[in-house]
Amino acid sequence: MKRVYSTSVWLWLALVCACKTKSTPAPVMPDEPAKRAAVSFVHCVEAGSSRCIKGDVGLGGWDAFSLLGWLTGGSPLTILQAFPRELERHTDAKKVQAKLVATVGRYQMVIRGAECEPVSSQLIMPLLDTVGKAAQERLTKLGLWQDAMAEVIEGLHREARENLENGHIIRMRCRSDPYQLYIATTQIDERQAVVGLTTVLPKFLGGEAPDRAVIRGRLESRVLGLANVPAPIPDNYVHSWVPTPVEEF
Repeated sequence: MKRVYSTSVWLWLALVCACKTKSTPAPVMPDEPAKRAAVSFVHCVEAGSSRCIKGDVGLGGWDAFSLLGWLTGGSPLTILQAFPRELERHTDAKKVQAKLVATVGRYQMVIRGAECEPVSSQLIMPLLDTVGKAAQERLTKLGLWQDAMAEVIEGLHREARENLENGHIIRMRCRSDPYQLYIATTQIDERQAVVGLTTVLPKFLGGEAPDRAVIRGRLESRVLGLANVPAPIPDNYVHSWVPTPVEEF
């Protein structure tokens, strides 16, 4: 004998089965908040908002990291001339913020419409020991390593660690100049905040070497020409006959 169920019974059974099925939310990747912060920052810069950069998010940590990175590849002459001045500026939080504001302001016009999207990320903390050691080795090779310099490098390294804890470096690929951006974040309470950006990151820190087309486009850029490239300047940016790269500070 066949059992006949009404339409309402079948509907009730379907609802019961649906209620028993638990939906599992997609896991959030550890670097997802940092990527969202980087994308929001780029959109803010494109919109020309003056509130993209805040002075209470540990900007000194990124500045310390940048100075250490510069020492690993900057020209010896510029290090001798500019490093004392840069250290003095580094001790003033307002000047550190103004430095980042000037950098963002210079990038704003080219970032707008460049269609930059995040493609990868890495934690900053593992890079700090690497860049500190590389800076020491470079200065020793140049004959500039002294006890006073050791204290300076140690202080920059310590400040970077204190301010960039749980931070990321997000690499963003763009369709046009500046072709790639590296956005640095740090964790403030429960959120990720942007503390810096650059278009050049050394390969030993996870950066991607620009190809010749990118280099040619950069040299022809009115806004981000060679004189405005953040140190260290990658190989082949300067003609082989020029003995040292040109850097502006």
